[in-house]
Amino acid sequence: MSATIENRFYDLYLEYFHKAEAHRRWNLQKDIPWELVSKTPDPAIATVVRAFMAVEMYLPDYTAKILHLVRASRGRAWFQANWGYEESKHSLALETWLLESGSMKKEELFVFQEEILAREWKLPYDAPLEMMLYTTLQEFATSVNYRNLRKCAAAGNDGALDKALTLLARDETGHFEFFMKGVRVYLETDRDRVLETLNNVIRTFRMPAQELIPGWEEHDKFVLQLGIFNDRIYMREVVRPVLKALGIEPGELREARKRIEFAA
Repeated sequence: MSATIENRFYDLYLEYFHKAEAHRRWNLQKDIPWELVSKTPDPAIATVVRAFMAVEMYLPDYTAKILHLVRASRGRAWFQANWGYEESKHSLALETWLLESGSMKKEELFVFQEEILAREWKLPYDAPLEMMLYTTLQEFATSVNYRNLRKCAAAGNDGALDKALTLLARDETGHFEFFMKGVRVYLETDRDRVLETLNNVIRTFRMPAQELIPGWEEHDKFVLQLGIFNDRIYMREVVRPVLKALGIEPGELREARKRIEFAA
C-alpha cells in the first residue's frame, strides 16, 4: 500500500483503539453476572453456544495467518493483535457459561477443545483486499449471530448469558466498523476493483471454521431451527446493511458482476 493509504489505516487503528479503551473494554469476571446463570439451560441454546465457542477456538489460526498476510501494514497488524485479545475473551465467556450452566463438564470441554485444535483453519482468500472484504461481512454476521441468539435465549431468564452475548455483539460491531472504514479507503482508490472483488466474496462467503468443527451438522441444525442464521438472514441482515454502510448501491454491484461475466 502507498504511504498515504497506510497512514490512514494506522489512523483507523488509533481511532478504534482509543474508542475501545474509553467505552468498550469489559472484564470477564466483574462485568458478567455469573451468579444469574441458569442451571437448567435449554439444550438447543447450549448446543449453539458450544458451536460459537468452537468457532472462537480457532483463534490461533485466525490471528497468526491474518497477521502474516498483513504484517507490512502497521495499522492492520496492530488491529489484528488487538482483535485477537478481544476474541480470546469471547471464547472464555462462552466457555465459562457452558461450565457454569452445567451444559458441559470440564472433561467434556477439554476433549472437545482437543478435537478442535487438532484441525487447522486456512485463509479463505490469499490477498489482503479479499480478506478485508470477507472480515467486514464476517464480523457483521457474527454480531447478528450473537444478537439473534440472545433473542432466542431470552425466555430462559439467564442474566449471565444475556449480558455476555450483549458484550460480545458490541465487540463484533466495533470490529466491523474498523474493517468497514478500511474498505472505504480501498473504494476511494480503486472502486471498480473493490466492487468486482466484493461480488466474489459475497457469493463464496462462509462463516469461519464450520467445516472443521466436530459434529457441525448437529450444531448447524439448531442454528437453522432457531432462526439464528441462514441464507436469507445472510442476505437481508448482513449483505444489505453492509452495502449500505459502505455506500454501495445494489445497481453498482450488478454492473460490476456484468463486467466480470463479460471479461470471462
